[in-house]
Amino acid sequence: MRLYIYLVSRKRKGLKLITILNGKKTARTPLTNVKTLELPLVWQKKIEKIIEDNKLLYEPWMETANNYNEIREQYKKRGFTNIPMGATPLLDFKAYARAPIANTSSVKVRRTMLRKRKNG
Repeated sequence: MRLYIYLVSRKRKGLKLITILNGKKTARTPLTNVKTLELPLVWQKKIEKIIEDNKLLYEPWMETANNYNEIREQYKKRGFTNIPMGATPLLDFKAYARAPIANTSSVKVRRTMLRKRKNG
């Protein structure tokens, strides 16, 4: 599974992909502390800088998915606009094939209420 770390617009007007890592199954959850992922220091500092630069308009989230289109479709269903077609990360490391495995075992998942699907 791939772990996608991305920024979500507070006004539902976009999504910015920060980076793609290797990771274990994780539900969609806010990213409150990058240090808990136990990434190499270079990756950690660059991710923190991107989050800091965009903190007024965007909030950081992380989620595992098979591909970027899964995430894109979920946000389109929620009413988000201006979602990029392709996965072009803001943090472009050349070694995505050897991306570090993020430790998501200590990440707390925010529970949300399930909504009933209306038929018709």
